[in-house]
Amino acid sequence: MAQNIISTVKQITSNAIERYHLFEQRLESRASTPEGKEWVRYGSRITIIFFTIIFAIGFLDLVFMPWFVGHNDIVRMPNVAGMSYNQAARILEDNGFSVKVASEYYNNAIPSGHIVNQMPLPTSLVKKSRTVYVTLSRGKQLLEVPNLVGLTVRDARIALIRLGLSLNNAAYQFNDHIPVNIIFSQSLTAKQKVGFGARVDVSVSLGPEVVYVIVPDVEGKSLDEARRILGAAGFTVGEVTDGEVNDTFMPGTVIKQIPPPMDSVKTGTPINLTVTK
Repeated sequence: MAQNIISTVKQITSNAIERYHLFEQRLESRASTPEGKEWVRYGSRITIIFFTIIFAIGFLDLVFMPWFVGHNDIVRMPNVAGMSYNQAARILEDNGFSVKVASEYYNNAIPSGHIVNQMPLPTSLVKKSRTVYVTLSRGKQLLEVPNLVGLTVRDARIALIRLGLSLNNAAYQFNDHIPVNIIFSQSLTAKQKVGFGARVDVSVSLGPEVVYVIVPDVEGKSLDEARRILGAAGFTVGEVTDGEVNDTFMPGTVIKQIPPPMDSVKTGTPINLTVTK
């Protein structure tokens, strides 16, 4: 309240100074006239008022305010934001305050155990013995990475968002054992502790890699040799059917194969054979 009074008095003083300067200008131009004499009397009153106001401001600023502050035990609130709790409590208690922790929450910018904010606010004028309520930082919030293996990319993204994490990159790779579009590895291991907003990379299966190869010609070969040749080329022998007796080939000789020789098929395709009796 006292500050409001001083502010008002200073405003009045400013207006008075402006009027006094105006008076001086008019007095210089009219001092020799009857009207000028009247201005002299008017100016004397203004001068008395002016110096009275100056004295009042000085009294309020230099005498009354220090007395008022000391009389009512009013002090300016220290700024303890960012300090450790122990340091802040020592400063506040040295200034006559008591300290109480109002709340705690995670804060990525302020270390654990340090002051995030305070109430009353810093630099405000408050009474000594006031309780100062402070909010403490718990430091960076650590989250547990979920197990994403076996999930689709969509389900993994949802699971991460719910925890405050995010899916960064999904790399698609061939995998002979994992179904298509299923995650089979992740950059951050399950149950690993990470900060809020951490990003996880995953590897997603494209299923087995499909490779096309040329079917070798095993016609005219014995069944045992045909099995060896086809196995070396990545094929398996499917159905073996007995054919007719052939005067050209010995029994057990391959006389037909399906798919036929030089055909392009997937690796592992079974080759059905017909052999002579």
